[in-house]
Amino acid sequence: MKMKKIIVAFCCLVMVSMSVMAQWKPHNMPEYDRKIFHFGYAIGYNFANLAIHPKSNLNEFDSIMRVETTGMSGFDIGIIASLRLGNYLDLRFIPNISLIDRKVDYKLKYGENNEISWRSQSIESVYINLPVLVKLKSSRMGNFRFYVVGGFQYSFDMASRSKKRNPTNAVVLKLKSSDFDTQVGVGVDFYLESFKLSLEGKMSYGLINILKSEDNNLSNSVERLSTKTFHFSILFE
Repeated sequence: MKMKKIIVAFCCLVMVSMSVMAQWKPHNMPEYDRKIFHFGYAIGYNFANLAIHPKSNLNEFDSIMRVETTGMSGFDIGIIASLRLGNYLDLRFIPNISLIDRKVDYKLKYGENNEISWRSQSIESVYINLPVLVKLKSSRMGNFRFYVVGGFQYSFDMASRSKKRNPTNAVVLKLKSSDFDTQVGVGVDFYLESFKLSLEGKMSYGLINILKSEDNNLSNSVERLSTKTFHFSILFE
């Protein structure tokens, strides 16, 4: 539900920005789109979660009653390299670093009286992302234009604990260090006097299972984990 609110807020921000830009009648940087290469940088906000698929029958894990995840906010920063393929098509490479945090929550019962408690594990990640995207643009309308973007991304988690030993008597859920996902999003370009500003929202969906299987109840109770992240980015080119 929180992710839906963020997406709605992004759409409202784009609409307000468009109404402001519509008042700017002179065309800024009329030769901008004829250049073959463009470079810049991007900063952004992310809201990350995990798509979790618990085992269909948790009865064999007698202390675990439910497994679910909680999404959390993070930060992105990267650089932009864009190649013009045509009047309405660009190829984009935007390597970036994402600081991401998520929680996995277990509902447990314990003791002779079957008392109920929740155990939460925070999973922090520092991803180096290498996305290759195709950007399909509309015709320019004054000083703005719409676009859609999509492609694939390889990610490596520098903070992964997948190869680290657990502390004594500690049981933790581990994620693999490598991930591969698909991305799709929408945005709007604003042509200012000396640079182009873009507002972009996109979703990343993990294509592989990033759960590292270990012989403990926390790991064995989950069938599959994959990433799911919303990104809101401000791009300067």
